[in-house]
Amino acid sequence: MTSLDDAADADLTALVEKGSPFARTLGPRLVSLGDGQAVIEVEAPESLHNHVGGPHAATLFGFAETAAAGVVVSVFEDLVREGAIPLIKSAEIVYTAIAQGPVTATATFTGDEAGVRASMAERGVAVFPVEISVTTTDGTETARMHAQMALKRF
Repeated sequence: MTSLDDAADADLTALVEKGSPFARTLGPRLVSLGDGQAVIEVEAPESLHNHVGGPHAATLFGFAETAAAGVVVSVFEDLVREGAIPLIKSAEIVYTAIAQGPVTATATFTGDEAGVRASMAERGVAVFPVEISVTTTDGTETARMHAQMALKRF
């Protein structure tokens, strides 16, 4: 996994952290990117908290989806730079503990990279799985998501 301390990674970091207006609302910080994984952190502002003082379930969902998009950008950076757009097609999330404080999402690409590239070349669209785990700073898993992500040319 690559740490994002190099200036050469600044452009890719911006793609992940500022990829959509909603992602900017969450305020993710990219920790590492590479080897089929994206790790991001967020300390959700109080305006995105729930009635028990932690990040709202919708915040965690959006955060997990942002991490999934981050790993798509990482694995398929060349296709994204050519105009392919990462999208979420479907997702199932399980909340396993109440989140308090900052959380980390680790997204792992679990699809077939060659198959995705072939589908993009033939059809301009591909769908593939990404697994995401959201944890607190002490390592407690608070949510687990299985997402079907898509790359699409418009």
